[in-house]
Amino acid sequence: MSDTPLQVLTRPFAIEPVTNIMLPDGIFDNAIYGLRIAAHVTNMSSSALNNVTVYLESVGDPGIVPVAHTFFFASIPAGAAMLVMWDADFQHAAPGKRLVSFVAKADGYLPHRSIQQIFVSQTRFDSATNTYTCTVEEGTLELSKPQGHLPGKRWGSTGTDGKECRCPPGLGPIVPTGMTLVWTPNPAYAGTHGELPFSDPWWKILAIIIAIIAALVAIISAALGSGKASFSVGGTFEETDPSVDCCSLEGAGSGQPEFTVAGVASAIASGAIAVACSDIADPFWRGQEATPPAAGELTLAERVVAKWVLPEAPNAGLPYTADISWQYERFTTGATYQHAVSETQVNIHLAGPVETDTPAVVQAYEPLWLRASFKRDNGNVFRGTELYAFVLFQAPQGLYFVESLTDDGLGFDPGANDGVYAGSLDLKRAYRTLLQYDQKVYGTWRVFVFAQDVNLTKPGTPPEIAAQHIGGMFVASAIEITFDDTLPCPLKAQANIVVV
Repeated sequence: MSDTPLQVLTRPFAIEPVTNIMLPDGIFDNAIYGLRIAAHVTNMSSSALNNVTVYLESVGDPGIVPVAHTFFFASIPAGAAMLVMWDADFQHAAPGKRLVSFVAKADGYLPHRSIQQIFVSQTRFDSATNTYTCTVEEGTLELSKPQGHLPGKRWGSTGTDGKECRCPPGLGPIVPTGMTLVWTPNPAYAGTHGELPFSDPWWKILAIIIAIIAALVAIISAALGSGKASFSVGGTFEETDPSVDCCSLEGAGSGQPEFTVAGVASAIASGAIAVACSDIADPFWRGQEATPPAAGELTLAERVVAKWVLPEAPNAGLPYTADISWQYERFTTGATYQHAVSETQVNIHLAGPVETDTPAVVQAYEPLWLRASFKRDNGNVFRGTELYAFVLFQAPQGLYFVESLTDDGLGFDPGANDGVYAGSLDLKRAYRTLLQYDQKVYGTWRVFVFAQDVNLTKPGTPPEIAAQHIGGMFVASAIEITFDDTLPCPLKAQANIVVV
């Protein structure tokens, strides 16, 4: 009897459960105690597999404590990739690469084990110096003197048009426009280039992690109370004009959708760091390339001071630009080297409009469903494991329900890997929740769709090549960030369903 032909082919990624978003490049950070370990399990055979079970066997760090859960699938189509997730406590996780073991079993086969690595970082905040530090095995990145466009009056308060905005005050997105980054390698190194974090992403990914972790800690504290993260909220940004505006949906209810809205907006805003600092090679790598040290010298530390201007607000999937100037300094045992650049960078995480298909009318207590296609800028569609996507179903009186969108050929999805991502809401289950908030199932439900790209770089790819592939960037979103407070509410439903 042969092993079950089910494998986890790519690196598992981190999902923050309060906001439902993927962390930058899928990296787990122990500043947030509760994270989900998400992975795609792929049927490698040419036929369907029946009565499939999948469970997380172990994590190579006793400080990471997953909640035991076994997934069951009656049938998995040929070639389909199933999205599975496990809640886990990362409070005592150690930074570095950790192995995770998954076991799958189908009828007629022996159990099969898949082993993949996850990346764990550790972000901390020093309130005395207003400095964030992100630690990995290869060294530490310190972020200080952050600058950014802060949330405006349209976030968390009543706007000039009198409309109330439902997102939490103070938890709106901060669009970064500058910062000072200091990398201290561990150990000091000889030669032109130091070791990349995790031997995979650019150093700038750690800066994005810091930015989004700072935002998420505030959101989680508001949603769950204090004690859910390793540091308290309190970092400050130097404000640069204009402020950022965004308001939530009308009729937001007790489901606290503002936390997903705030999380998505913050992740999109933090993506400006990735755009300004380039996906091809970030300022640290390029600065190293331009400043080779003398023979016998060791690099002790490196610093990048970067500032950029965004001619337009950063938004998911659009080719917005950033006019950036940065200065790199290398501090060695023998000298200090400098290199400076001024240029314009463009967002390359692009996508076309989202195409959705939903029933116009649904009878009460039948499932609500949505099918969505996400096009790349070249017209081709994203498929299968290339996206992590989810949908918000908003009840007529404001309560929200979050469901995954998958391209696995199950449920309302017409076929695996065909570029159609589908999700559904069990109205019978939702009705029990609605009753708790004295809300009804009848009326118009609004539907909001979101998608992040996934880092599918294969293990063993050379670090300088792997670093050019970044995951976790939003390519589709119902939220639009704007610098113009006179524009209408930028959170828009992509579909409506009437329940009768």
